[in-house]
Amino acid sequence: MFQHKKSLGQNFLINKEIIKKIADIAIITKDSNIIEVGPGMGSLTKELLSRLPKKIHAIEYDKDLINSLKEIKNNYINFDYEINDALKVNEKSIFKNNVIIFGNLPYNISLKLLIKWIYSETWPPFYSEMILMFQKEVADRIIANCNNKKYGRISILTNARLDVKFHFNVSKKEFNPEPKVDSTVLSFYPKKKSRFTLKDLNILSDLTKTIFNKKRKMISKVLKKNFNEEELKIIDFDNIKNLRPENLDFNFYYKLVDLIKSRS
Repeated sequence: MFQHKKSLGQNFLINKEIIKKIADIAIITKDSNIIEVGPGMGSLTKELLSRLPKKIHAIEYDKDLINSLKEIKNNYINFDYEINDALKVNEKSIFKNNVIIFGNLPYNISLKLLIKWIYSETWPPFYSEMILMFQKEVADRIIANCNNKKYGRISILTNARLDVKFHFNVSKKEFNPEPKVDSTVLSFYPKKKSRFTLKDLNILSDLTKTIFNKKRKMISKVLKKNFNEEELKIIDFDNIKNLRPENLDFNFYYKLVDLIKSRS
């Protein structure tokens, strides 16, 4: 009998109605290629297969789940899987286009996976949408806007390249084994006109790390340390110097990136 592994953050969704609601978020056609991260026992996988996509490729870390995946593969010619670490997989080698990513992401690597997909080298990326489930607290940070205590680095990095939509929360009681926290389902859509290159994202990441390390303090000190007088005038320093990092919107941080880039 399969034993859930706490170290892998394994909590399998067992409510069939919620599984159907997750599958309903995407428009799945006969041309859709789906990558599913963390299929587990295959509950969502089977629901997605019932929508008749072109192909589903599942990435599962736990080799002890291979029998469940083999059984699905024996019954569906448009299903394949690999036992691998999703953080190390080159998704572009699996599908070139029309890709939808689904994932009930393990809590311990959920943000790392999101960052990986934000950092896709070519933009727009290989995927057209992502439907992902996160620990609710993490989802709240992803979708937060300024003037919210949960607003921070991950909110700003995500918004630089992706549009995000909240769908619904999922009670911890809908999982086996039951986790300690509730979950949230979000969908992500690449911004076609995002101007952020990988170099820009690296600047933004370093910048927000520096600023949000002191998020409870006013922003004046960290800005004075990192920007010259002319640059401070451009960002209207006198009017924002008494604000905290969480009070400044996405565009403020993107303007800082532009100032740093203009130095070279």
